[in-house]
Amino acid sequence: MRLRDSVALTLPSFILRVVLGVTFLWAGTGKLMGTMEVSGDDAARLANLGVDLDPIQSSQPDANQPGTNQPTNDPEPANPLPDAPVTTEPETPTTQSPDPAGDEANNTDQPADPAEDIQQQVEDIKKQIEQATQPQGTPKSDPPAATGSDTSKGNRVNQISSMTMPAYTLPPVQQVSGNRTASDYPEPLQCQRVYSIALMISKAADPGLTPDSQPITPTMPSKLASGPWPKILAWSAAITEIVAGAFLILGLLTRLSALGIFGVMLVAMWMTQIGPAALHSTDAILGFIPNNQPWYSPGSYSNLLWQVALASMSLAVMFLGSGAIGLDRLFFSPHPRDPYIHGDPKAPKKQQMNPASAQRSEFDRSPSS
Repeated sequence: MRLRDSVALTLPSFILRVVLGVTFLWAGTGKLMGTMEVSGDDAARLANLGVDLDPIQSSQPDANQPGTNQPTNDPEPANPLPDAPVTTEPETPTTQSPDPAGDEANNTDQPADPAEDIQQQVEDIKKQIEQATQPQGTPKSDPPAATGSDTSKGNRVNQISSMTMPAYTLPPVQQVSGNRTASDYPEPLQCQRVYSIALMISKAADPGLTPDSQPITPTMPSKLASGPWPKILAWSAAITEIVAGAFLILGLLTRLSALGIFGVMLVAMWMTQIGPAALHSTDAILGFIPNNQPWYSPGSYSNLLWQVALASMSLAVMFLGSGAIGLDRLFFSPHPRDPYIHGDPKAPKKQQMNPASAQRSEFDRSPSS
């Protein structure tokens, strides 16, 4: 075999394998190690699927942690201006009236002791609790007749007992499947990036309603919108990208790995590009290509072209195999009819029938004498 033929059969498959392997190994690892922020309807969808949602950690350093240079107690800034001279006025002597009637009059103007007021409120609350917890069949003992200042206390107790206790509601608990809504998650939360695929599958299987309350045609089976299927498919896609990417770099199980990558790209193109254009759009090109405007802009079809390129590369590797540079050639014996390894199986028969042609090279195309 000529050198250029050997290079043509070896390098294309090797270059495609390395590019695909590095791309999908990087993409799959980023889905498992990275995080994303969700809020509103996206957070509610993931919470209903049982995805763990964590609060976003602040990047600001804590001043109480050791090793930080920020002081915990900042001293008061010094006043750059000189202090004004303080003038003290002589205190006027106060004379106390020896009249006890005057003392009583002065004491009535002073406010009540706050400790006694708090104690009285505590006793009133205790009475209210006893009345609320008393069984209905138990007769209530009549309180003693209130006279004078006790009348105001009794009225206050009756007023407090007639009040209804406020109803306290617990905040929504995360990580529990249920009917969560967007109002339950006003603040952004974070989760693993792999669940972006689960969110995409959930939206494709249950797209919701249009602004005029019309149902939107789902691009995926409706059974995939709930249950464990979105999470299972998300993890399956991420693991397929990592394992297939590593195998493509090594040249191990090359055709099977390329087939897995091709399937992942087909599903991605359907959910993000072809499916919405074919089912939700009325001006799709050829009925399935999204009509992005302006069509001549490089960014209009960058995602679609990138997906088509990766799918085409994986399809080419699936037909080419690993080539000479790969572990498949080491672990799996080539096919006996492979002319690039064993030669043409029909060649020995022709050489036996015509001994003169046995001396000719396989690349000699001159007519035989």
